[in-house]
Amino acid sequence: MIRPFWISTLAALLTAMVGCAPKPKPVVGTPITNVWESPPPPLPAPPKLEPLPGLQTQPEGQIPDNSEPIAVVNGEPLPQSTLMNRLIESHGLAQLEQMILLAVARQKATSLGLKVTPADIRATHEEALKRLATPIIDPNARVLDSREAQRLLDDFLAAKNISRREWDARMEQKAYLRKIAEAEVSKTTISDDMLRNEYDQDYGEKVQIRHIQVASLASATRVRALLAANKDFELVARQMSENQVTAAQGGLARPFTRNDPAVTPLLREAAFKLKPGEVSEAIRDGNVYHIIRLERRFPASDIGFENADRAALRRKLMDRLIQQREQDLEVELFQSASVDIRNAELARQYRERHRRATP
Repeated sequence: MIRPFWISTLAALLTAMVGCAPKPKPVVGTPITNVWESPPPPLPAPPKLEPLPGLQTQPEGQIPDNSEPIAVVNGEPLPQSTLMNRLIESHGLAQLEQMILLAVARQKATSLGLKVTPADIRATHEEALKRLATPIIDPNARVLDSREAQRLLDDFLAAKNISRREWDARMEQKAYLRKIAEAEVSKTTISDDMLRNEYDQDYGEKVQIRHIQVASLASATRVRALLAANKDFELVARQMSENQVTAAQGGLARPFTRNDPAVTPLLREAAFKLKPGEVSEAIRDGNVYHIIRLERRFPASDIGFENADRAALRRKLMDRLIQQREQDLEVELFQSASVDIRNAELARQYRERHRRATP
């Protein structure tokens, strides 16, 4: 299955801490007429600078240099095109994939007559902060206030080198995906068997793990070596895990049961075999590797299905179905998009990545 490389991490991040950020407000500056009481003396014209040797020739498909230098170092100009081409080579594909998903999600919502408002996007951001502020392992722990949650989010984004603009774009994506998922799931008929399955997940025995997710066996081996040298699991997870939600929580995942469909069977099986404090070997699951540590076991509830809160079960079931549908939509919409990439370097990266991702 073809998946954008960031979907597995960001989908996890936003399943656990989805939120919506308002679009940045335009900066209101001082009107130019009020900057000086009288016009300043004209500045001398800058000297005409020639580009550095070797930087004028652009490979096929890259951005030509037809603009002012981005900077001048000791009189030598650095062309904007050089910076732009390097950014495209190193980070362009990830940004392009996010733009593609947002475009197709917006198109799908429009075709269904669904409208996403700034309030919807703000609600997604607020939900992210709420989930981030809610304790995962100890339900009796203090819930963070919104300022503390925002500060934690800012620290996390800085540590992962994710800009606020990227976060806001992801929130907009999630708002569209959730709107589509809600419309589809609302048509689902909830059966008694579905409620009983939800009861088993909500009231059954659970385990909670910390985990570190990496993209290669070499990275998994480095993680295992650090842990064998008594490095703190939580710290290693924050620094090395590529799953952004659990990395932000020191590798901590929400509790899950033996049959929780949101957790892959390999992880469920491995987690339930561990004793508290034990660390697993590297577990390969598709294109990623996991190292997990069992944190805690939660015994099954003694409340029978007949005495369970059906309304609460129904709400949790609907929310889980919506979240699952959001994740599926990411892949479905991305794969369904007809994409014509006009930049040769990005087109090459795109073909290479998704050719490897095809089973």
